[in-house]
Amino acid sequence: MQLNRIEQTYRRLQFEGRPIDILWSGNPNEQGLHFPSEILTELYRRYFEKPYYRPHPKGLPEARRAVAEYYAAQGAPIDSENIVLCSGTSEAFFYLFRQLAETGDNFLAPNPAYPLFDSIAELARVELRHYPLRENRGWSLDLEALQALADFRTRGILLISPNNPTGAVADAEEISRLAHWANSRNLPLICDEVFSEFYFGAGTFPRPLALAKPELCFTLNGISKMFALPALKLAWIAVSGNDSKVATAVDRLETSADTFLSCHTPIQEALPQLFAAGRDFLRNYRETVRQRKELAVERLRAEATLGFTEPQGGFYLIFEILESLPCSEEDFIIGLMEKTGVFLHPGYFFDYERGIHGVLSFLTAADILQSGIDRLRHFIHSF
Repeated sequence: MQLNRIEQTYRRLQFEGRPIDILWSGNPNEQGLHFPSEILTELYRRYFEKPYYRPHPKGLPEARRAVAEYYAAQGAPIDSENIVLCSGTSEAFFYLFRQLAETGDNFLAPNPAYPLFDSIAELARVELRHYPLRENRGWSLDLEALQALADFRTRGILLISPNNPTGAVADAEEISRLAHWANSRNLPLICDEVFSEFYFGAGTFPRPLALAKPELCFTLNGISKMFALPALKLAWIAVSGNDSKVATAVDRLETSADTFLSCHTPIQEALPQLFAAGRDFLRNYRETVRQRKELAVERLRAEATLGFTEPQGGFYLIFEILESLPCSEEDFIIGLMEKTGVFLHPGYFFDYERGIHGVLSFLTAADILQSGIDRLRHFIHSF
């Protein structure tokens, strides 16, 4: 695999011993955020005192019930029999792409969005067609543009909310309109909600499972972001909608999951207690992320040459440089890294190539986040 110029620059600077502050990482553990080790130790100890292996294709029933109870507490009831556990949402997307489509079929996905979706689609031998999120309207969904992309080989619609990297959250009206049109075309919704616990808006997080009536809806989430446990590899697909369609979809997902049995038993065994014991941690974790988001917004708003929409959720923010600069986006990101030691991602990493954009993660430790944004501002004025 050939490295792009930005990665080449980063590796060269590392080799030279130059300190580089990465402001794009969404790994909570890298930012000093860790689930309490004493809780994890106790939960795993219970399993290994009496280890066993009796896998269920959809996941252990008690673990699936814990997921169902999580949604019920948020006003989105779902039958635990319609929940399938897996090792991560990337695996979940692969299952769904293969289950819902044949080679060469397509799915509609937002732009900008996390580039991994395209890689998964390529492995699954399907096409992603990117519908635009409107930057000048707070990154809202352009339903008309989405509709224009669909054809007889379209097999589903991806809704990433909160979105990475925009931080946009689809509101109740957008969800209702999207679900109504999807139903009219017999298209399922695939809802990636991995950042839903980090919703900064008013009221309850708006999710299709609770607000709309999609004929077929797949809701994806997991413990990687929710509990800052990316290493423990547990996620789920919650299937809702028309009973007949749900039954067919769950049956096919169960076959896929039974083929791999990828989610290990100890973390499934621990999941009910993880939800119960993790409430205080999640509350504090969410507040830390909110405070860092507000810090990033405050520092960026102090710079008139930067335009952005305040994120409604997630870990990420995308900004635009409003002044015309004598360089490309790639050269700007490389120059920023070489001159200031700040490493941001460019907009084109997220398939968004309009002007000069940068993407940062406000999950970054507060001192590095503030210093990095200040160095970004000084660099802009050096032109």
